[in-house]
Amino acid sequence: MGAALVLGLYSALGLAEFGDVSGMLDRVGQADVVLLNDPTGTRPIDLVLATRIAVPVEKARQVLVDPASYAKAIPAFRRVEVVGQREGEPGATDLEIAWELDVPVSNLKGRLWLRPREYGVDLELVQGDFAPGLFQLRVTKEKPGNTLLSLQAATNLRSSTWAMRQFAWRSALAEPAITVAASYVLFKAMAIFVERGRFERPTAAMSAPEITSLHDGRTFEAAGLVRQAKGVLAVVRSRDNGRLAHVEVALQVAAPIDKASARRMRPQAFRAFPGWKKVDLVSDQPDECNDLAALCWAVKTNLPFFLLDGTWKIWPRSWRARMVAGDTKDAVMAVDVLPGRSAASAMLVLSQHPRMDRSGFVARKLIAAEPLLEHGLSLALTLVDAVSLGPALERD
Repeated sequence: MGAALVLGLYSALGLAEFGDVSGMLDRVGQADVVLLNDPTGTRPIDLVLATRIAVPVEKARQVLVDPASYAKAIPAFRRVEVVGQREGEPGATDLEIAWELDVPVSNLKGRLWLRPREYGVDLELVQGDFAPGLFQLRVTKEKPGNTLLSLQAATNLRSSTWAMRQFAWRSALAEPAITVAASYVLFKAMAIFVERGRFERPTAAMSAPEITSLHDGRTFEAAGLVRQAKGVLAVVRSRDNGRLAHVEVALQVAAPIDKASARRMRPQAFRAFPGWKKVDLVSDQPDECNDLAALCWAVKTNLPFFLLDGTWKIWPRSWRARMVAGDTKDAVMAVDVLPGRSAASAMLVLSQHPRMDRSGFVARKLIAAEPLLEHGLSLALTLVDAVSLGPALERD
């Protein structure tokens, strides 16, 4: 990686305009926070993830600077081998790591420099998949015994596998989506390992929540989070058993709240979702659609590798939806439109559990290999859906 690009990545990371990450975690409750610059804009994608772990900051840092921790936290690593070293910061040694990750369809591999830092560790990807890139894991002391763990990331998807490059070529949003999914798995796996000292993954059955449990977006409004953010804010909520509860993504749209709210009622607006090729109003099948208080949309999709066809039953008054027939039956979705920064803007909040475990062979294999991809893939899809729907709510 050239020196100029390294400096560019380091200077890009930070998202200072999003304010106090610790304060955001206070406001959203028990959840992981994800901050992203405009994913339709410049590259590399600027990404921050944050959560809290119940472990002293000194212990957390010791775990993060040990290369063996990553193989223990993510058993899918077939190889994590120290192949070189150099002098780093005073009193520290940078380690060159050759790595390979078992992934269904095609393994990922490359080389990186593990650079111990006073605040944690930098993983600088210099060769292979996602290179050039940077994962910066930072630990910040809060109250005694509690640590704020954050990850800041920038990667290059166009140097990755054929399948990932296919996604990148098809859509400008594929690169941020895959970066977010991969970063979340690394981040969450390390958070679990640092806190519990062992590999641990959820084993309970996957299921979507009751539709009434989806947040109405007022968490964001009450906290004023999106008004201070210039990009995208997401929250990933997990159940007590570790499985995904749901994902919320919020962003600003350039339309008054009344117009944006009215436009979310139109089926054609949702054709902006990647892969939603056709959306038709239906009224008879399945039986759940014989409900005068709700609408049903039959959706045909063409997203590569993922099956998302089905019939959505929609309660329009509060815009809540459940897939009642189809590939990802029982998936749930909510679309809320709240006041924005000004009278000419609104805040879109998309919440969903998309049942990615039911979205085809590839998704099932990925989640079976790494259960945290239930969260990572759901986060990626919700992000892409929200960023795509936003402009559709701006147009007449």
